[in-house]
This record gives sequence, structure tokens and C-alpha cells, in this order.
Amino acid sequence: MDPHPIAGVVWYAIGRFYEAQDGSLQDLGYFAHLGGIEPLFAGPHHGEGSAFFTFRAEPFTARKFQNGDLSVSLDATGSFTLYLNREPCGDFSRPETFSRGEPIATFQRLSSVVGTSVGPLGTNLFSAALRSSTPFHFQGRSWNLERLLPHGITQLGVASTTAMTPPTGFKTMTPFVGSAMAAGGSVRWP
Repeated sequence: MDPHPIAGVVWYAIGRFYEAQDGSLQDLGYFAHLGGIEPLFAGPHHGEGSAFFTFRAEPFTARKFQNGDLSVSLDATGSFTLYLNREPCGDFSRPETFSRGEPIATFQRLSSVVGTSVGPLGTNLFSAALRSSTPFHFQGRSWNLERLLPHGITQLGVASTTAMTPPTGFKTMTPFVGSAMAAGGSVRWP
């Protein structure tokens, strides 16, 4: 397993942002592509309930600004973990299901994340360094995201600004997709 080419697309993430009653945020979801690992889904139906690989961020807070018709949020640095779910059970109405698997990697965002919304769409861009990685076996192969993504990722996200009905304990829930590229070079921690 060789490192992904620098700036090569390494994952497509499908997820949701959740805002808790206390105003803290978190994002979680699953992968539709993950660096050549196959299969990503159990069975023919592709979605959170059949995804072998999921992610969940630690809760964070965001500062919000307005610039004309642009809504801007500045998310604090934080971490998110990727999980292998040998028995997929993801359910967007139960956020805890996305962190039930085996932790296989943790990433740390390198700086604040600026998200911008206008009309029905929002975007964000961030880089994250790989903080830890655990080797794992899946479908007869050995994997380690440290070998695949030694310098981390840069992800561009697109989200809807239309809130969905959130599960109990949350004020809002909005869907997003993220496309990540392999980062190159050495990482300098802030």
C-alpha cells in the first residue's frame, strides 16, 4: 500500500452536521470512497446503514459572522476519528452509531475552518494531519492509513443550508459531502 499521490482524491465523505442544544457542533458520516479500500458497503444498498467505514468529530464550537448575504462560521480546530464497522449500523437519527466501530485513525484539523453559506449552499475547506493510525485487517488485506495518508488530507465540503428534522437532543441537522485530497510534504503543528 503506497501513499496516495499528493493532491489525488483519497476520499468522498457523506455526512451531516449536528448542532446540540448547547450550541456545540459535530459532524459525522460515512465514506463512499476511501483510498482504494473495497468494498465500502455490505450488500447492494449503499448508505449509512451499510457502510463499513464511518467518521465522527469531537464536538466543537463555531463563531458566526455576517458579510452581506454571506453567512460565515469560524470553526475551532479539533479532531475526528475514522472507524471500521465490521457490522455496519450507521443511522443518522442516532449519531452515536457512527462511532461504534474500531477506531482506525484520528485526524487533527490544522487551523480554524472557515465555512461560508449563501442561499441554499454552504462550503468549507480545511486541512487535517494524521495524529494516530492503527493497522487493521479487512477483506483479507492489511491496511494502515498512516501508509496511505502519511501527511493527512485537505477537504472541500459542500453542504445544504436547509435544515432537516434533527434527532432528539439536537437543534439542527444539515447534510454535506466532502472530497478530500492527500496532503503532501511535512506537517508543521501550530
